[in-house]
Amino acid sequence: MTTIEFYEKLDYDFSIHEGEEELKGLTIGGFQGTAPLHVKDFNQLELKAARDMIVCKLKPIKAINQRSSSYGLKHLIEHALRIETNGQINYVSNGTLIFVMYDAGYNIKRDGSSPNCYFNVSKKSINDLAKYINKR
Repeated sequence: MTTIEFYEKLDYDFSIHEGEEELKGLTIGGFQGTAPLHVKDFNQLELKAARDMIVCKLKPIKAINQRSSSYGLKHLIEHALRIETNGQINYVSNGTLIFVMYDAGYNIKRDGSSPNCYFNVSKKSINDLAKYINKR
């Protein structure tokens, strides 16, 4: 089990993405509008924990996977964090998921005017994460 203190001590600098063109319009709810990204609007513990879970459990591929949206992935990550932290972290916003996937090196493909998007993430790694969650 992972503690909140572990995630708090992770040294990720999300501020490097302020003003990035690809993240314009990103809010905690996902993509909405065209305003510049404001990192201070995001919960830092949520960002750190979700990013760590993504790096540990998901794998990138070359092509965009349009079978799993950011909204669906956010639910998997929050369930995995609920397990790992014994319920201390039980929520991850759609925008947080998008932001940390981008920070972890994944490509983003927006879903039209929807707040959601898709990533170049392996279906096998998503299935493996789902199996991990369902075993608990």
